[in-house]
Amino acid sequence: MAKSPYEILGVSPKASQDEIKNAYRSHAKKLHPDLNPGDKTAEHQFKEINAAYETVGSAEERGKYDRGETDTAQAQGRAQEQARQYYSQTQGKGGGGRYSSAFGGVDDDLFESLFGARSGRSRPSTPPDDLFSLEIEFSDAVLGAEREITLPNQKKLRITIPVGIESGKKLKFAGQGTQGGDLLIEIKVKASPFFHRHGNQIEIEVPISLSEAILGAEIKVPTLSGSILMKVPPGVSSGQKLKAAGRGVPAHGHHGAGDQIVVLKIVMPSTVDAEFKEAVSAWAKREACDPRTSGAFAKGGS
Repeated sequence: MAKSPYEILGVSPKASQDEIKNAYRSHAKKLHPDLNPGDKTAEHQFKEINAAYETVGSAEERGKYDRGETDTAQAQGRAQEQARQYYSQTQGKGGGGRYSSAFGGVDDDLFESLFGARSGRSRPSTPPDDLFSLEIEFSDAVLGAEREITLPNQKKLRITIPVGIESGKKLKFAGQGTQGGDLLIEIKVKASPFFHRHGNQIEIEVPISLSEAILGAEIKVPTLSGSILMKVPPGVSSGQKLKAAGRGVPAHGHHGAGDQIVVLKIVMPSTVDAEFKEAVSAWAKREACDPRTSGAFAKGGS
């Protein structure tokens, strides 16, 4: 006794249309001719599932079948002939054909998702996007900038580099690609020899003299938006930090302006005369200060 369309598809006669469609898709993926070149068994099964799907794949045709109004042999003949022609076309042309839309359009996404890239009748593709890298200065990444760039096709494009952009971020320019797609520019930020970024904060190490560290001073400190004067309090140590409020990454988006952190570094004089040594020696005898016996260092070494 011949199998019913439901048995061929492996579903219950009470299955929903979506369940029938999903069963057909599952079988068709396994039996597709591009995956089974020259396999006669797969070819026969491919014809069977297509005949079954033609019979019950739509609510209208399924209703006719369930009421006994379908000429099953005729439906199977049509579906098998379509499958045979498809096999003939794909195997004769090295695969990559596209099954006809006789079965309720289920093939549109099924077979195109499998073989659309190789199909001679695939849907019109979206123009490809272009991805380029652009290296920018540290200051431009922090403060933002306007730049004119030249694409590989010699087309010039003026772009805005947004405030606070970071390496790895992409700028998108719709329709500006070389083939009509989008242009994507991946940003690479050059390292600065002086400034370092931590989120919205900018950090810089600033050298000071021994006398400035002992007596205090007013020093000029570079920032990305120009130099400023800062007061160094008397008696500072190397590594001590000062804050220049609002001199970090400018406010952008939902982020407020960051600060610039100034890390002080005491630089000893390159030459020391006898008078200086005597003065320091006398001071050391009076103070007898040992920084290693107090603070975190002493606790860590105990």
